[in-house]
Amino acid sequence: MKKILFSIFVLTATLSFGQNIFQESFVTFNAVAQLSGQGTWTNNSSLPGGLGGCTGFGCLNAQVVNQTIGATAYGTSTKAFSLTPNTDGCGRSFTPFTANGDLYIGMVMNISSFTAGTSTDFFRVLSGGNFTTTFRMLVQPTSGSTYSIGIRKGDTSNPTVYTTNSYNYGTDYLLIFKYTQAAGVNDDTITLYANANYAAGESGNTVSATNFAGNDQSGNIDRMSFRQNAGPNGMPTGFVGLISVARTWNDLTFNLSNYEFNKNTFTIASNEVNNGILSIKSNLTIDKATLNIYDIQGRKVETKSISLEESINDIIVNPIRNAGVYIIEITTENNQRFTQKIIVK
Repeated sequence: MKKILFSIFVLTATLSFGQNIFQESFVTFNAVAQLSGQGTWTNNSSLPGGLGGCTGFGCLNAQVVNQTIGATAYGTSTKAFSLTPNTDGCGRSFTPFTANGDLYIGMVMNISSFTAGTSTDFFRVLSGGNFTTTFRMLVQPTSGSTYSIGIRKGDTSNPTVYTTNSYNYGTDYLLIFKYTQAAGVNDDTITLYANANYAAGESGNTVSATNFAGNDQSGNIDRMSFRQNAGPNGMPTGFVGLISVARTWNDLTFNLSNYEFNKNTFTIASNEVNNGILSIKSNLTIDKATLNIYDIQGRKVETKSISLEESINDIIVNPIRNAGVYIIEITTENNQRFTQKIIVK
């Protein structure tokens, strides 16, 4: 029988094996100052994400501003990035996403008005270059007080799909984009959940728009840009904040630190995991939680719904017989989370 060595510690969502790729709340940035040059954000078109400084009449630097913005269970911040037509095309890079599968991008957006004209994309996620666009976001007015949100995959010749629902100016909305990267040249899909209820999870939200038409421009998704230097016509004014990129819906949240379990909440004995038994000693009674097991590369090898009594609970799992490091993750319905590393020898 293989011997299992294990140690207990709480892991943050930004470690290399984790499913969060990056988060930006802007809270540590200087307000009433340009975004370019703060953190890794740039308007330098020779750097990842930068699309160049604005050049038109009345041109402004894209600004970080004091603006409270947020969404329940997802996060809250006292600062945001100003969406203002005819400002810099600022962007930043992140760890490349090259695998087939799902990539999630979350943000909280508040649109206050729209400058008349043909709708122009003002947000892009890109792949391996500043002009290789994976997908774009646009808005268009639906009345004097509402707008719809459009998503377009790949290059400008691809069609745009707009949400059937309209959204109110001056209101915070959580937007979650799901980009599914597939193996072919025109089989990727971009899905938008607008006004998302984060705590309900992906399955508890209705898809607001989905678009799979046109050729893909993906394979090495590694940067994003707010393209406002093409304005002012056809672009919105407002704010955006709490930007997060992750491999899963659950890992987008900025509230993990508020929902982490204490390291003494559970003790996991894994000496029988090769026989398909994970013994969890719990200091709480939990009616419903999700148990995930990941290998050290972040690949999910087990997922199941569990309930725990305030005692020792033997959980049946798929036997783990390959030697290596694995991560045990327990997540409740309100995003409380516990993680433990085990080493299978």
